[in-house]
Amino acid sequence: MIANQIRDILVQVEEYPRVHEDATLRDAFAALREAQATGRRYRHVLVLDEQEHLIGLIGMHDLLHGLFPDYLLAGEHSRFEGAVDDLAALTSIWRDTCQEQCPQAAGKPVREFMGPVKVTVTSDAPITLAAYLLVQHRASMLPVTEGNRVVGVCRMIDVFNEACQAVLHG
Repeated sequence: MIANQIRDILVQVEEYPRVHEDATLRDAFAALREAQATGRRYRHVLVLDEQEHLIGLIGMHDLLHGLFPDYLLAGEHSRFEGAVDDLAALTSIWRDTCQEQCPQAAGKPVREFMGPVKVTVTSDAPITLAAYLLVQHRASMLPVTEGNRVVGVCRMIDVFNEACQAVLHG
């Protein structure tokens, strides 16, 4: 039932993919792949400092973005001056060099691509709060903290499954 607490559905931090702030993209790819081998689907990797405090998140989009060559990066880091439609055409060039470029790009630090932690919840908060925060922040997961320590993650899929129970089985 959706009236339960987050602790009833959270994924323990030990089970969730995580890396330290000095890790590379390769490390984050490996952590995500290893965690998915358990049969659970994950979209993010937690980034922790030396004291195991959560300092950021790096998601699948961030990881793929980190592999792009300079000429595909839009914005201030781009060396490409053409129209945005031309950027998509440049992916055919990347196709030819991707095998060599991806292993090189994998050595970049995660801190260059990780995002901030926008919101967290506590394990004793209601699942309805998690549902609200996930929708309001357009997030797919929420770190669960106790004090200044991350203890787990509340995933959108788990909140959705609770909502399904409430909707379909009253």
